[in-house]
Amino acid sequence: MTLVSIVLVYLMLWMVVFFISLPFGINIPDHPDEGNASSAPIKTNLKIKVFLSTLITLPLTYLVVSMVENDFINILIDRFDI
Repeated sequence: MTLVSIVLVYLMLWMVVFFISLPFGINIPDHPDEGNASSAPIKTNLKIKVFLSTLITLPLTYLVVSMVENDFINILIDRFDI
């Protein structure tokens, strides 16, 4: 895989991991302020979620790149006659 391909895999995986992490740790107030949505969180913790998404995505990218480099999908297809 080229460097551009690896970066694109990383960015796609990062977005998936980030969007999965968004609902975690959200606290909704019992009585929201006037003018705010009733589902608006008290604190979003976006900096922590961006940092953790970056850390989680690194080994996932390595796994995907190594699977592509080692032709893992074709090996599975040959083994199970799919």
